[in-house]
Amino acid sequence: MKCTNQMPWLTLLLVAALAGCKGEGTLLDVYPMEPIVNPEVRALIKDNRIVHARLASRNQIIGITEKGGFATADRFKSFAFEPYTWPGGQGVMGFGNGIIVHATAEGASFVLRYSVDNGATWLRYGGTIIGEDDLRQGTVQVLKPVIGVGRLIWLLCQQDIGQGGRALVYRVDLESRSAMLCWSKADAVASDIDFSDAETGWLLCADRAGRAGDARMLKTTDGGLTWAEVAVLEGLTDPSIAVVDANQLLVYDRAGYAFHSADGGLSYTPVTIGEGMACQAVSAQTVYALLADGLAKSTDGGRTWLTLHAEASGVYVTGNAMHFYSERQGIVYGSDRLFVTDDGGENWEVLVYPYDYVFE
Repeated sequence: MKCTNQMPWLTLLLVAALAGCKGEGTLLDVYPMEPIVNPEVRALIKDNRIVHARLASRNQIIGITEKGGFATADRFKSFAFEPYTWPGGQGVMGFGNGIIVHATAEGASFVLRYSVDNGATWLRYGGTIIGEDDLRQGTVQVLKPVIGVGRLIWLLCQQDIGQGGRALVYRVDLESRSAMLCWSKADAVASDIDFSDAETGWLLCADRAGRAGDARMLKTTDGGLTWAEVAVLEGLTDPSIAVVDANQLLVYDRAGYAFHSADGGLSYTPVTIGEGMACQAVSAQTVYALLADGLAKSTDGGRTWLTLHAEASGVYVTGNAMHFYSERQGIVYGSDRLFVTDDGGENWEVLVYPYDYVFE
């Protein structure tokens, strides 16, 4: 990586001061001692923020910022940027299978838009999703969209009905421009939904009048058309699902409570991962967890976990999202930073970071 040959005297003093600091909690934790990014990447994050990124191949990274989309084939030694306005300030987003879905409130219902060109242009789903009789009962809000193959989308929703409400799942087919309500449960609060393939999926909900921390797990094997309750988990607050494969899944909350199932969600074993997690399964064996203070990795489908010492160029690997292209190659990123690993999280490289101006 290149940095300019001349340094202002103030920067030289800062570097000298940093050279005399040792240990954690010093300015070394904030300003690394070596150049870590192509200085031109500042143009990408200056007065801007990264919204979404994915590792498309070993060196190719494609992403979206609030001011447009970017792509690099050489890890930001050079990159292309296409300016456009990102619409995701309100509502909920979903990414997957080459499609971005954006659901925003409109009256008692919502508008569903989708993009197939990394957010540069958007199409509005023009069909009817919620029937008039259902809308009369109360406002429907999309909590999470899940994008399947063949432009199939499942929408986990919550409807407010007076002092109560109900959880719902809609299935939308963008190809046939058809939609249907395939599940609803009165006096329930929806938490999460995920699928392993076009047919098998799970959803979590809780009874409004039930015991605090209890979560009901439901499963479908026909693409969401029918659902059956398979288990009740205890001690979870606003839990999430991470599907490993058709038989294995993880259920966890941000407080650090987690369970692993090896029989399709029928039974669960407590596991220890860490707090503030988001999980991604790369294969039936390899699962990564992005924690509040680092990363963890499982090589047995989520049964046991190892905390990774994730550090690069003197800074800790931090972010609010991750994407692994393979068992060994992946990225962790935040609004103003992006890290990459080629060896399963053992070593990391900084590709985008907000403090490279110190070395000019």
